[in-house]
Amino acid sequence: MGTIKLARRGQVLEATLEHPGKANAIDRAMLAKLDELVERVQADSGIRVLVLRGTPGGSFSAGADVRDWAPLSPEEFGRDWIAQGNRIFRRFEQLRCPTVAAIEGACFGGGLELALCADLRLASEPARFRFPETGIGAIPGWEGGPRLARIAGRGRALEAVLTGRELDAATALQWGLVNAVHPAERFAAALAALVEQLCAVSPRAAALAKQAIVGEHESESFHARAGREIKASADAETGLRAFFDKRPARF
Repeated sequence: MGTIKLARRGQVLEATLEHPGKANAIDRAMLAKLDELVERVQADSGIRVLVLRGTPGGSFSAGADVRDWAPLSPEEFGRDWIAQGNRIFRRFEQLRCPTVAAIEGACFGGGLELALCADLRLASEPARFRFPETGIGAIPGWEGGPRLARIAGRGRALEAVLTGRELDAATALQWGLVNAVHPAERFAAALAALVEQLCAVSPRAAALAKQAIVGEHESESFHARAGREIKASADAETGLRAFFDKRPARF
C-alpha cells in the first residue's frame, strides 16, 4: 500500500509519492492521501507553494497500480477508480496556490496524468514520460489525454496516447509538457530557485491569476470581478507602494 509523505518548510509544502517496490505506482490509498492533501492546502493559507515529487533522483510514478484496479468490476472501476480519481485530480488542479511537479525519473500512465494537473513541471535530464495504457487494453482515464492536448496540441497528445511512445526530457520540453529541464546534479538548486520565485509574488494575485487560467468561468465577467477583488486587497497596496518606491514588494 502506498502513501504520500508531507514535509512543511516555511511557506512550502512538499508532498512525496511513496510506494516502495512499485516505483510509486498510485493505488487507492494514495488517492485518498491526495484528497487529504488538497483539504490541508485549502485550509492553510500559509502554504504558498506545493511541490509534488517522487523518489529523489528516481521514479516520479510508474502509473496507476494495475494490481489494485484489475480485480474491480467494470461498474466499480468506472465509479470508484476513474470517477473518484478524476474528482480528486480536478480538485488538485484547481488548488489556490501554485503547484510544481518535480520529475526526476519515470513518469508514466496515471503518474503522468497527475503531473499534468500541476501548474508547472520541472524535469531532470533522466526523466521519461509515457502513456502505456492502450497497450494493455486501457485508456488514460484520469483525463491525461485532454490535458496533454491542451498543453502540447491534439496531434501530439494522440501520438503519445495511441502509440505509447516514450518521451525523453528534451522531447518533453520541446512539446511543452515540461517547463524546464536541468542536469540531475543541478536539479535541486533549480527547483529551490523556482519555488523561491513563486513564494515572492502576491499570494492573492497568484490565486486569482491561476483561477483565470485553470478555472471554468465566463472570462470577461470573471476578470472584472477578480480585478476589483485584487485592487481592493492589501497585496495590491503593498505592490503599488513598492513599485512607486522602486523596490521589490514583500508579500
